[in-house]
Amino acid sequence: MIFDFDGTLVSRDSFIDFALRYCVRRPVRLLAVVAALPLALLMRLRSASSAASTLLWVMTVGASTRHFVIALRRYAQLTLPGYAHEAIFSELNRHLVAGDRVVIATGTVPLLARGLLGARGLARLPVVGSRMCRRWGGLVAATHCIGRVKVHELRRKFGIESWSTVYTDSFADRSLMSQARDVTLVAPSSRTLRRTQQLVGNRTALRVLYPNAR
Repeated sequence: MIFDFDGTLVSRDSFIDFALRYCVRRPVRLLAVVAALPLALLMRLRSASSAASTLLWVMTVGASTRHFVIALRRYAQLTLPGYAHEAIFSELNRHLVAGDRVVIATGTVPLLARGLLGARGLARLPVVGSRMCRRWGGLVAATHCIGRVKVHELRRKFGIESWSTVYTDSFADRSLMSQARDVTLVAPSSRTLRRTQQLVGNRTALRVLYPNAR
C-alpha cells in the first residue's frame, strides 16, 4: 500500500507551507527569496528540481542546518496536525489493522512526514521522500521525490518493486497508479480524475474520496 502525503494525508503542500511561515518570521530571508523568484521561475522551465533547489539554498545559505531541522520538526509536530485528513488516516489505520504493509511516498522531506506520523503514534511507518544536502553554504535538493523518482526511491530504499494499492491526489503519481490494482484519488481536480480514468481504464478499481481537513 502506497500513500502519498501532501494533498492526501494532509490538505496542503507541507514544505511550501513551512517555507512561507519560516520566511515570514525572517524578513531578510523573505526578501532574498522574493528577489530569487524570477530566476527560479526561469529555471523551472528546464527543471522543477533546480528551481526548488535555488529557493531552498536562498532560504538556508549561511544558516545553521541544525536550527533549520529543529524548525522543520516543530512545524511537523505543532502545525501540520491541524491539516490532517482524518478520513485518509482512518483508511491508513484500517490497512495497518488488516496487516497490510504501508509505505509513505512523498515529494516533501521525510522529516515532515515522520514528524506528523510520530505525533499520531505511527512513527514506525517507512517513508521515502525528497532528500537535501548541504552545498555552497546552504541546503539544496539532492533528490526531488516526485513522479518516477518515487518508484526509484521505493526500490532503492526498501527493495519494493510492486504494490497493490495507491492513495494520491495527483496525476504526477501516474507511475505508481499504473502498476496498482486499486487507486484512491483524494479530492482530485476534474482534470486529474479524467486523466486518471484514461490511464487506468477498466483494469484498475478506481474510487474518489473527498475528506474534510480538521
